[in-house]
Amino acid sequence: MIWSFPSIHGGQVKGVADAGIENFNGNELASLAREICQNSLDAALDDDNPKVLVEFERYSISNTQVPGMEEYRQILQRCRDFWDTSDSDKAKAFLKEAIAQAKKDTSYVLRISDYQTTGLADPYCNSCDPRSFKFDGWNALVKIDGGANKGDDKAGAFGIGKSAPFSNSYFRLVFYRTYNQKHERAAQGVSRLLSYPDGELMTTGVGYYGDPNGNNPVKQIQQLDALNERTEIGTDVFVFGFKGTSSWEKEIRTALLDNFLLSFYYGQLRVKVQGCEINADTLGDYVCRTHDANPGGTKGLYGNYLVLTRTEGVHVYERDFHGMGTLKLRILVDPTEKLDRKVLIVRKAGMKLFRLGNISKLVHFTGILELKGKRLNNYFREMETVSHDEWQPGRHTNPKEAKAFYEEIKDWIRDIVAKLAEYSSDDEMDVEGLGGVLQKEPETVKSGSSNDKRENLNDHLGKIDVIERPMKTPSKGFFFGQGDEGDHKERTAGRLDQTGDPGLRTLKGRQNRMRFESHRGKPDKDGTDIVMQRKPGGETCCPLKNVRVIKQGAGKYLLSFELPYNVAQGKVELVAVGENGKRARIHLSGAELIGGCTTAKIAGDFIEATTMSSSEKIKLLITSVDSRDYAMEVNVYENY
Repeated sequence: MIWSFPSIHGGQVKGVADAGIENFNGNELASLAREICQNSLDAALDDDNPKVLVEFERYSISNTQVPGMEEYRQILQRCRDFWDTSDSDKAKAFLKEAIAQAKKDTSYVLRISDYQTTGLADPYCNSCDPRSFKFDGWNALVKIDGGANKGDDKAGAFGIGKSAPFSNSYFRLVFYRTYNQKHERAAQGVSRLLSYPDGELMTTGVGYYGDPNGNNPVKQIQQLDALNERTEIGTDVFVFGFKGTSSWEKEIRTALLDNFLLSFYYGQLRVKVQGCEINADTLGDYVCRTHDANPGGTKGLYGNYLVLTRTEGVHVYERDFHGMGTLKLRILVDPTEKLDRKVLIVRKAGMKLFRLGNISKLVHFTGILELKGKRLNNYFREMETVSHDEWQPGRHTNPKEAKAFYEEIKDWIRDIVAKLAEYSSDDEMDVEGLGGVLQKEPETVKSGSSNDKRENLNDHLGKIDVIERPMKTPSKGFFFGQGDEGDHKERTAGRLDQTGDPGLRTLKGRQNRMRFESHRGKPDKDGTDIVMQRKPGGETCCPLKNVRVIKQGAGKYLLSFELPYNVAQGKVELVAVGENGKRARIHLSGAELIGGCTTAKIAGDFIEATTMSSSEKIKLLITSVDSRDYAMEVNVYENY
C-alpha cells in the first residue's frame, strides 16, 4: 500500500482553495455533524422506517499510527517547495501548518461510524475501466467529484457534503472503510492537497492510499482496525489530523440537536458522542442543558422542542399539497416564552432545512412544517441550495410553478398564524414598546423581487428613543400630581385628546420645580414614585401593565390588561391615535365581561367597571360603533 497522486497530463493545476472544502470553512464541526448524519439516514437499511446509529469517537494517537504517514510528510514538503515560489499566501499558510502538525509526535483522529445502514456498494469496480464503472456506492463517496447519485427524496443532492470531513483535518486526510450487504470489505485513504510536481509530471493534488493498481481500495488497513474493528454492516470515516478543540463534543451535540431534532424525536436516529448517546429518551435532557448554556443561540431549537412535547397552546394542521404529499404544520403560541417567530422546515427523516421567517412580528409563536411523501420531498429538493438551507425557486426545472407553490405554503402559514392571533383569547400578542396599540397588518405588497414581501410596523421599528420636550404650562383642566422629593422618571408623556381628557403622566424631578395640586405618588417595587394624574371629576389615571388589544372581527376587540393594585370603581376608555398624532375617544356600543372584575357596562363612551382585581387580567370583549381599524390607546381611571 502506497500513496498515489495521479498526474494531470497537461490539465488544470489544483490550488489550495478547494471549492468543496471552502464551503464548510468557518463552520467545520457543525457541517461535519450535519453532512455525516444526513448521509447515514439516506443509507438506512429500512428506508421507510430508519433506525440509524452514528458514533463520533476521538482518539489521541502517535503520528506513526497514521497510515502512510512517513511518505505523506514527504508529499507535504514537495507541495511546500513548489508553492513557496507562488504568491499564494493562503497556500503557504496551509502547508506550513500541515507540516508542523505532521512533525508532532501525536495527533487526533476522529472516527465516525454508522450502523443499521447498507454500507457502500461495489467498492472494487475499477475506475480506470469505464465499462465497469458504478456511479453509486463506494465511487459516489470516494471517486466522483460533485456528482451525487441520490434520487427521489434523499437529502443529499450535490455531492458537496463529502468535503466536510476534509475541512476538519489539518492534513486534509480522510480514510474510508465499509462492510456492505454483500459482505464485501474495503478501506482506502483519500488526500485532497494541492498540485505538485512528481518528476516531470504535475499531479492532480488528489491522492489515494491503498492498492496502486487503479487507485483501488484494499480489504483491510491494519491501523484502522487497531482503532476500531467493524463487525456489523455499515461505513466508517476516519478524519486524521482532526482539528477539534476541547469543546468539540459540545459543538457536535448542539449541531446534531439543531439539525436532527425530529429524527431523534421519532427514534429514526441515535448518536453517540464520545460514548454519550442522544436518543428519543435523552433528547429532552440534552435540549434543556444546551439551551441553559446558550439561551440566545438556541432559542429556535428550544422552541421547536416545546412544539413537539407540549399539548397546551400547540395547534396542528394538515393539508394535501397538489396530490404530491401532505404538509403537517405544528404551531405553538405562547406570550410567556421567548419564541423565535419562525417555522422550522424539515423533510425526509426529520432533517432541518431552514427556519422560515417574516411571518408575523406581532405574535409570540414558533412552529414546525414537515413535508411528507416522496413526490413532495423530491419536488422541493430541486429548490434547495448546495448547503440545503434555503429554497430558491429559480433552481427548479419549473421555476414559475415552484415559486407559486413556495408562496402558497408561506401564505398558508401566515394565514394560520394570523387567525391564531385574532381568534384565540389565550394566545395574545404583544409588541415590545407598543403595549395597547393595535397595528393593522398590511396586505401583501407585490414587488419586482423574487418573493412577495409582507411588511408591518415592527419590520422598521427599532429601539424608540424618547425625546424630552420642554415643560409647558398645563392647559386648563389639566392637573399634575406632585410626588415625593427627588427625581421621578418620566415614563409616558402626558397627552390631551380632542375632548380635553389627559392621558397618564409621571413627572421627572427638576430644579425650580413647579408645584401643582398636591397628590402623593404610589411607590413601585423599584422605589420610584408612580405619580398619578388627577382629573377634575375626581378620578386618578391608573398605570397599566401588559395591555393587549386583539381584533376579533369588524368593530369587535378583545381588551386585556393588568393593574398594579385593586380598583373598587373605575372606568375604561379607548382612544384612537391618528398618523398626525391627534387623539379622539372611540365611541363604544357594547362591552361584555370575560374576567378580572365584578361588573362592566357601557356609560357613554366609557366602560364603567367595579372591583377590578390586580391578581388577574381584566378581560373585556368590546364593540365599537365604527368598524374601521385604528391604532389605539387604553386608559383606566379610578374613582376615589
